[in-house]
Amino acid sequence: MTELSDSDQKGSGDHPPILRGEELTESILRSLKLAAKQAHLVAYQTGTGVVTRRNGKMAVVPPDPAMYEDLIPPPFQPSE
Repeated sequence: MTELSDSDQKGSGDHPPILRGEELTESILRSLKLAAKQAHLVAYQTGTGVVTRRNGKMAVVPPDPAMYEDLIPPPFQPSE
C-alpha cells in the first residue's frame, strides 16, 4: 500500500483532498441530499413525478416544494 504525503491528504492544485471515514460519509450524504433536491426541482419543472423507494418498493411521488425551494433564485427586484 502506498503512503500518502501531507500534500496528498490536504489536496493540492487541481486535486481535492482525499476524504476518509466520517468526512467521506458526510460528503456522500451532502451529495445525495443535493441530488434529491435537484431531482425534485427537475420533476417540478417538467411536470413529472419523482421515483423513490418506499417500504422496499419503487413509487412515483409528486415533487415536494420543501425539497427544492432553496434552489430557486428569488424573483428579480429592479433597483430604484
